[in-house]
Amino acid sequence: MSTVSPDSADSATCTRCGASYKNGTVHICPLADPATLAEDKLIGTTIDNRYTVEGRLGEGGMGVVYRARHVTLRKPVAIKVLRKAQEESAWKRFIQEAQTASMINHTNVVDLTDFGMIEGHPYLVMEFLEGETLTEAITSGPLPPLRVCRIGAQIAKGLQAVHDKGIVHRDLKPE
Repeated sequence: MSTVSPDSADSATCTRCGASYKNGTVHICPLADPATLAEDKLIGTTIDNRYTVEGRLGEGGMGVVYRARHVTLRKPVAIKVLRKAQEESAWKRFIQEAQTASMINHTNVVDLTDFGMIEGHPYLVMEFLEGETLTEAITSGPLPPLRVCRIGAQIAKGLQAVHDKGIVHRDLKPE
């Protein structure tokens, strides 16, 4: 887990990576030693006889994202598993957003390729992108202004494609 410095009554800031997040949510610091993370019962299992879960990539308010591999194609994927929804409306919203997101085909938006259920938890399968995360780039030192502008433009173009489909993304993270 992360080391937290108090920010306000509503939010906290990780002292390692500088990420802000709402109190009451779990923050997994991308700079934390993976050995310190709690064991996860999905890691090492195969979901729907198609995806072998290899590790945890991150966690947010709505769910956990895992690195997995398609059993037959051997292609790496990312799988987001929704926490057990307390309200039916949250579960329905997740499915509706998954249906809409699967129709987005844009260079700056991760491709959604599959959907299913694990023990009552809906999950999404997305393309897995290799490379440096924005968090890693930011924490490695100041970025050149031109690179900042290019990154910002890519984010804006991706968000516009999402907004054009009627989706409002409420949880952007640099990871």
